[in-house]
Amino acid sequence: MPGNILCIDDDRNFSQILSKALTSEGYAVQTALDGDKALELLTHEPPDLVLLDLILPRRDGFAVLSALREMDSPACDTAALILTGCSPTPEYRSRARSLGALELITKPVPLSDLLELVARYTEKRKSPASVVAGSTTTPKHAVVSAAVAGTLEQLPIPALFHQLHGLRATGVLHLVSGKKRKWVELRDGYPRAIRSNLANECLGNFLVRAGRITQAALAESSRRMKPGRLQGEILVAMEILSEEQMAQALRGQADEKLFEIFGWRSGSYRFEKGAVVERANSLGLERSPANLILRGVRGRFPLDQVEDYLRAHSDSFLAHAESPFYQFQEVDLDAEHEDLLAALDGSRRLSEFLKSGEDLKRTLYAMLSFGLLELRGGVQHSKPWPRREPRSSQPQEEAGLRSRLAAQAERVRNQSYFDILGIEPSAGVDEVREAFEKQAVLMHPDRYSTSGLAAQHLAREVFARLNEAYETLSDPRRRDEYLLNQRKQARDAQEQLESKRALEAEKHFAQGRELLSQRSYERALRAFGQALELYPGEGEYHAHYGWALHQFHPNEPHIAMEAIEHVRRGIKLAAHRETSYLFLGRLNKAIGRVGKAEKMFARALQLQPECVEALRELRLINMRRHKSKGLIGRLLRR
Repeated sequence: MPGNILCIDDDRNFSQILSKALTSEGYAVQTALDGDKALELLTHEPPDLVLLDLILPRRDGFAVLSALREMDSPACDTAALILTGCSPTPEYRSRARSLGALELITKPVPLSDLLELVARYTEKRKSPASVVAGSTTTPKHAVVSAAVAGTLEQLPIPALFHQLHGLRATGVLHLVSGKKRKWVELRDGYPRAIRSNLANECLGNFLVRAGRITQAALAESSRRMKPGRLQGEILVAMEILSEEQMAQALRGQADEKLFEIFGWRSGSYRFEKGAVVERANSLGLERSPANLILRGVRGRFPLDQVEDYLRAHSDSFLAHAESPFYQFQEVDLDAEHEDLLAALDGSRRLSEFLKSGEDLKRTLYAMLSFGLLELRGGVQHSKPWPRREPRSSQPQEEAGLRSRLAAQAERVRNQSYFDILGIEPSAGVDEVREAFEKQAVLMHPDRYSTSGLAAQHLAREVFARLNEAYETLSDPRRRDEYLLNQRKQARDAQEQLESKRALEAEKHFAQGRELLSQRSYERALRAFGQALELYPGEGEYHAHYGWALHQFHPNEPHIAMEAIEHVRRGIKLAAHRETSYLFLGRLNKAIGRVGKAEKMFARALQLQPECVEALRELRLINMRRHKSKGLIGRLLRR
C-alpha cells in the first residue's frame, strides 16, 4: 500500500472528492471535519501523512498539529502538509516550520500537484523493510489512476463542478443518470466541451425547440439526408440558416447539453484524469465556472433540493468567503443580489431566508456552491464586502488583457508590498483594502483562463502577490513584522527565473503579433523566435513562428513545409487554440492541399464556433468547389 492518509478539512465536499482521488491512487483515507475529531483519529491510529486545513471548527489546524507533536511516539512524528485558503503570512510560515509541517500550501491547489506532493512525502517515510529487495514493480501511487467516482446524491452537480474547478482538474467528467449519459471535458477546472447520448439534444430537435427552424424545415432536411451529409449541412445548403447562424446554434446546443445536467436529481459521476472527449460540442471559453454554476442552479437545479439544503443548515450564519480566489472570481450578479451580498456580514442566519422568493434562495445556494459565501457556526463578522464595478457589455480584447497582465507582472515582481498596492506606508486599513480590491478584481486568474500557458502562469503569480500584500499590510502587527523583515523575504530563485522568462517571452510575443499585423514579417519572425527561446513549451509561439516564416518566404515550398512543422508542434503543445489550426489550414491551402486545409478550418471552428476567419476560409473553398459536400458536415459531426 502507498500509505494511510488523514484529510482534515471542514469542507465536506472537498474532503469527499479528495478522499476519492487519493483512494483511486491506492491510499487508505480517513477524513475529519473538525479539530476534535481529527485528534481522536490521530490518537487511535496515526496515519503516514496528514493533510491539515488551518481553519477548522472547535480546534484550528495549528492547535491540532501542536497537540499531535505532544503525543507519544510514533504519533508525534506524523508527517503533515498544511493547507490554507488565505495567503500564508510570515507568521504562519514560521509557526508551520516550528511545528514540523512539511509544507504550507495555498488553496485552491491543482489536484495533480497535491497528488504529487502526497506521493513524494509518503514515499519518503517508507521504511526499508517495506520495500521488497530487487523488486521492480512501479509503486501504485505512481500510476495515473483511471478515475475518481461517486454519486450525485453525495456530491451534487454544482458542488462537483466547483471542486473540480478548485482542484484545477484536467480530464473528462463522465455523468450517468438512468439512461442519460453526458461527457464533459475540463481543462484546469474549466468545462471546455460536452457530448450527450440524448436524442432530443441532437441539432435538429434543438433548433426546433429554440425557434430557429420550423418543424416543416426539420422534416424536409431529414428527407434530404444522405450518407455522408448531416442535417446542419443540409439546412445551410437550403439557406434556412447561414454559416454564422449555424455556429451560434452549435454554441446554444452545447449550452443546452451542459445545463440540462443541473436538473438531474440522482446519478453518478466518474472523473478520468487526462482524458479527452471525441466528437463533442465546444463550450464557450469566456465564462467562469462560477457563472456556469450560477446559471445552472438558477435555471435547472431542483428547487426542493435547494430548500432541503437551506433547511438543513438553517442555524448557520452566512459569511463572505475568506479565500481571495473565490471572493474575487468572475460572477455576474444583478444589482439586487450585489446589495444583499454586501449586507451579509456574518451575523445573519440562513433561516432568515427560508421564506424568501425562489430566485433569492437559488442564488444563495449557488453562491454557497461556488464558494462566494460560507456557512459558519457562530456570529463572525466578515470584512466589508467589495463593491464590484459593472462589467462592460463589450468583451475585452484578449490582447489588451494580456498586455495589462504583463505590465502588472513586471510592476509587482520585486516591489515592496506598499508599492504593489500603490499606497504609502502610513496608509490605514481601509486604504489597504480598497487598493487591494480594485486590483484583485482585474487580476483574478479567471480572466486569463483562455490565454496561453505563459499568461496563465503570470496571472497566478500576480494574484498571489496581491493577496500576500493585502494579508500582511491589513494587520498592524504583521505590517510591523514585514517592515522589519522586508529585505529577508526573497522569492524562490527558480520560480523567479521562470516567471521572468515567461514575462519576457510574452513581451516578445506581443511585439511579434503587432509586427505581424503590420506585415513586417522579418521582424515578426525574429520576435517570435526570441519568445520561443525563452519559453519553448508555449504552443502559440511555435504556431505564430511558423506562420510568420511562411509569410516572410511566401513562394518557397520547402519553407512552407518547415512552417507547417512549426505549427504542428504548436498544436501538440496547445491543442485547444483555434489560431494554430487556422494557420495550418492556410499553409496547407497555400501548397494545394485543399482537403487538409478544409479539415483544419473545421477543427478551428469546433474549438471556437465564432471564428470568423475560419468560416470565411471554408466559404471560399466551398465557392471554388461549386458544391457544398463535406464542409459544414465536418464541423457538425458529433
